[in-house]
Amino acid sequence: MRIINRASGVVLLASALFALPVSAAELRIGLQDDPDVLDPHQSRTIAGRIVYAGLCDKLVDITPELEIVPQLATDWTWSEDASQLVMNLRQDVVFHDGTPLNAQAVVANIERAMTMPESRRKSELASVETIEATGDYQVTFTMTGPDASLLAQLTDRAGMMLSPTAFNETGANFGSNPVCSGPFRFVERVQQDRIVLEKFADYWNADNIFIDRVTYLPIPDATVRLANLRSGDIDMLERLAASDAQTVKNDANLSYADTVGLGY
Repeated sequence: MRIINRASGVVLLASALFALPVSAAELRIGLQDDPDVLDPHQSRTIAGRIVYAGLCDKLVDITPELEIVPQLATDWTWSEDASQLVMNLRQDVVFHDGTPLNAQAVVANIERAMTMPESRRKSELASVETIEATGDYQVTFTMTGPDASLLAQLTDRAGMMLSPTAFNETGANFGSNPVCSGPFRFVERVQQDRIVLEKFADYWNADNIFIDRVTYLPIPDATVRLANLRSGDIDMLERLAASDAQTVKNDANLSYADTVGLGY
């Protein structure tokens, strides 16, 4: 199966990871760009966000209809004056290094995103005054003032959970060997060549993951990406040049799909 995405690539990638009807040994994806550092608290590229779709789960997710839905958090409530957000967490999640995901781990992640000198998430969490563990699997955000955007921020890199064991050991170099809690764990990265992930056996939703290995290949030239797709060297490309859309639609050997995605 070869799939083309001319929009953001994130929604289509997520649907591929979770909805393939039969098991597949490997999915090879051609990216338009090589991602920057693989640390959600430091990164800022769209290509990196696509890799995180397989590598790092978030507290909450967002649907194509812009509905915010549970992922690592099972439910949440706001206080009447919107000064506090209480989140309850899944209790069956471990990071790729075996560290349990609990309230203390979430607190450590949010505090790192808010305070690490290299963090690019500070403005996204600027309305958070404090976060504390109010149970083994419950966290409470206390706000400096009402912020309707906070849940939306937590559907992206600000809400991605990283292993505290790993980032306490590696500090700002976490991206050289990222350890998250998503369906795939990091295997290797060769700059400007490939990023390889493999299925994480202890993932909380592993029974619904039907791919054993995902390889991301940065191929900046749109013509070359499409040629690689046609030759079978990749199975999916992340962005299609608009000028190639009709050609692909007319090719019986290729599948074309539009995706809905947030952009700027």
